Amino acid sequence: MSVASPTPPAGSADPLVGKTRAELLDDAIPQAPSGLWDIFRCFFRVGMTAYGGPAMMPLMREHILKRGWLTPEGFRLGLSVCQAVPGGTLMQLAAYTGLGLRGLPGALAGFAGFAVPATLLITALSAVYHAYAGLTLTVSAMQGLSAVVMGIIALAVYDFWHKYARGPRRIGLTLAACVLFLYGLGPAWIILGAACVGPLVFYNVTAAEVRLPATRVPVGGVLFLALLALAWLCFTFYAAPTLYDLSISMGKSDLIAFGGYGVFPALYHETVELHHWMNAATFMDGMALAQVTPGPFMLGACFVGYHIAGLLGALTAGVWIFTPSFFILMLTVPSAGRLLSWQPFRRALMGVLSTLGGLILAVGIQLGRSMAWTPLKVALCLLATFAMWRKVDPIWVVLGGVGVGLWLL
Repeated sequence: MSVASPTPPAGSADPLVGKTRAELLDDAIPQAPSGLWDIFRCFFRVGMTAYGGPAMMPLMREHILKRGWLTPEGFRLGLSVCQAVPGGTLMQLAAYTGLGLRGLPGALAGFAGFAVPATLLITALSAVYHAYAGLTLTVSAMQGLSAVVMGIIALAVYDFWHKYARGPRRIGLTLAACVLFLYGLGPAWIILGAACVGPLVFYNVTAAEVRLPATRVPVGGVLFLALLALAWLCFTFYAAPTLYDLSISMGKSDLIAFGGYGVFPALYHETVELHHWMNAATFMDGMALAQVTPGPFMLGACFVGYHIAGLLGALTAGVWIFTPSFFILMLTVPSAGRLLSWQPFRRALMGVLSTLGGLILAVGIQLGRSMAWTPLKVALCLLATFAMWRKVDPIWVVLGGVGVGLWLL
C-alpha cells in the first residue's frame, strides 16, 4: 500500500518545482451537500478499495471531484500542501478535504474513514499470523512473501529515485543518505541534515508562487485534541510503559515519513534496530501483510503494535503513526500558501525528498542480507518487481507470492 505523488513535469524531480503559477481559487467553490457521515462514508469506500499505490490517487480524485468537494485545481493544490508535510499523503488529503467541508470534525471524519478499513484488516491478519506463525504452511507462505517484499522495495527505490533523484546534486544526497543509514545513523538525523543543506545545495532553484484559498482551523478544537494526546502519553508513561514507548516510536516514524514507502526506513529503524521488538524476518512478514490490505502502507504499524501488545497495541500504533502529522497539517493549512511560496522551505523539502530513495535502498540492502536466498527466491523477487512495474495490482502479486511459497518453498 503505497502513496503516490503526481508525475513531475519534464526536467523536474520535485513535484512542487516547475509548476505554472496557481491562480487564486474562488472561495465559492461549488460543493455538494455534505455531512460528517457523507465524508466518512466516501473515504471509507476509497480506503476499502484502494489497492495498488498509484491507483489510489486517481480513485480518490474521482470521488472528491464528482461530489464537487474540490475543483481539479483545488485538488492539485491540496495535494501539494499534503506532500509538503510528513505523514501519509492521501491520509492527509482526506483530512484536508474534510477540513474544507466541515472544519475539524470533517477532517477527523475523512481521516478516520480512510484509515478504518485497512486498520481492521491488518489487525485481523496480524492476529492470524501470530496464531499460526509456527506452522509449516505459514513459514512457506511467508518465505514467498519475503521475496515479493524485496521486489516491492526494489520498485519503491526506483520510484523515489525517478521522482526525486534526477541530477547530480539529488543523486549525491540520495547516495549519501544510503551510506549514512548503513553506517548506523538514524533516519531522523539524515532527514534533518538534508533539510538543513537543501537551501545551500539547491540555492539557484526557484519555484513558482502558490496561492491557496483561506481555510480556518479551529484552534480550540486542535488544542483539545493535543491535550488528549498528551494525557494519553502521561497516563501510559506510568501505567503502561510499553504503550508509551510504542506511541512515541510510531510518532517519531510519522514525523520523518513522506509519502507511503517513506515510512519504511523509520519503521525498520525503530522496530528492528532501536527497540529490538522483532527481527528483520518478522518485520518483512508484517510489511508483506500490509501489502495485502488496501489503504495507506503506513498502517503496517498495526502489525508492529499487535506483535508487541496485542489488540490494544495495534490500535495504539494505528493512531500514533498518523497523530503528529495530523497536527502539523492542521497548523500548516492556514499559512500553507505562504509556506509553499517560501523558497528556503521549498529547497529544504527538495533536500528531504532526495534522501528517501537512498534510505529505502539501505533498508532493502539490510533486509536482503538477512534473507536465505535461493535461485527460486531470486526469480520470484525479479518477477514481482517486473509485474508491479507493469502495473499489475499488488494484491495479485502478493497472493501469487503466497501461492508460490506454499507450492515450492
